[in-house]
Amino acid sequence: MANSVVERQLQAYNDKNIDLFMGCYSEDVKIYDFPDTLTMEGQEAMRSRYQKLFETYPDMLATVDKRIIHGKYVIDHEQISGRLADGAILEAVAMYEVKDDIIIKVWFLRN
Repeated sequence: MANSVVERQLQAYNDKNIDLFMGCYSEDVKIYDFPDTLTMEGQEAMRSRYQKLFETYPDMLATVDKRIIHGKYVIDHEQISGRLADGAILEAVAMYEVKDDIIIKVWFLRN
């Protein structure tokens, strides 16, 4: 089920466990700004970016307010704390495409 790998990556993200986090993504994962702007491709680029993020913001925590599961797609509305100096909460919407229990694409919706 698509939901299980997305939940595992969320837990690994919150634990700052880069190996478990990356284990949820395909080798050729593609990350987009919605709808079609490719911002990152492949595990090497993703690992580098998220390792830096985990090191820079050790108190960062994402919680899911709403989750929609539709076949191979999972859409999360998230609240992210621990990234802004003033303590403000960031909002994020991520849509994951899952194939064979691995995330192959992610789209981020930005304001």
